[in-house]
Amino acid sequence: MSPVLPQTPPPELELSRPNKMESSLFDSDVRMLLRRSICQTLEYVGFDRATEEALEAMCAEVDTYTTHLLAQVTSSMNNARRNIPIPLDISYAFNRYQLPLASLEPHLRPPISVPKLELELEPVPKEDPTTKNIIRILGVELNGEVEKAQKSYIPKGFPAFPSKHTFKWTPKESERLTDPRQIRIKVAENAKKGEESLRRLVKVGKVGKDREMKRMAGRDPKSKERHALWERTMLELGITNSGSGSGSENATLALDDRSIVVNAEKQYFRKGAPARRRTQPQPQPLPSPMDEDLVSLEP
Repeated sequence: MSPVLPQTPPPELELSRPNKMESSLFDSDVRMLLRRSICQTLEYVGFDRATEEALEAMCAEVDTYTTHLLAQVTSSMNNARRNIPIPLDISYAFNRYQLPLASLEPHLRPPISVPKLELELEPVPKEDPTTKNIIRILGVELNGEVEKAQKSYIPKGFPAFPSKHTFKWTPKESERLTDPRQIRIKVAENAKKGEESLRRLVKVGKVGKDREMKRMAGRDPKSKERHALWERTMLELGITNSGSGSGSENATLALDDRSIVVNAEKQYFRKGAPARRRTQPQPQPLPSPMDEDLVSLEP
């Protein structure tokens, strides 16, 4: 049988106050700080022990009270169409809970001794000394210590800045020609390239027109036969004139025959409305004379 009788309250625990934080302030750490302040208050009042349920109940009371107080602050902020609360919103919440500002002044100097209120944080890890050797490798231009020294508002306890290439880009300006002779040479080269491009376009456009003529001639059998005869004759003349030289002209002729079309979708373009023939207006018949204007032919 269990030695603990039913209906017996749980044993009380000693009030423990953790004096050292081992991690950063997240939700669990804030809860621990709240429990620590409650334990200090109970110890100051005269209690030396408290149950776990009592501590949790006090924490819940603080959460509820704080939530309702902040709800009044949020309500005042939203009614004034503000995104951030101002002291007027906090004063409104205090008035709603009938808390004069004079009642808060004693809490500025708590009766608990200062050594008990101090909280020892986790020591900052020491900077690795091997990182300073990176500056020798990167050089003076990528040293972040100069950037940190120029900004006096940065606390000295902060770690050293990384190299500049991690948060800055090196400005590079394109070299601009200033020599008039070099500028004229550059303009002449660009003009020559433009002329060559235009010549290619004109050449390809001419081949496109020849293909259009061949396509139009292919509709009529007689025109097709005549065009084929003319084309064969021109090819024979070209081969005869070229002789046994290099086949550059033949290659050029074959290239012209197989040249690309500049715009292959030209036949699908929107066409204008066909011109209508103007009909000449017909002369209107002369108006018939009235009876009053007629002259009798009788003598």
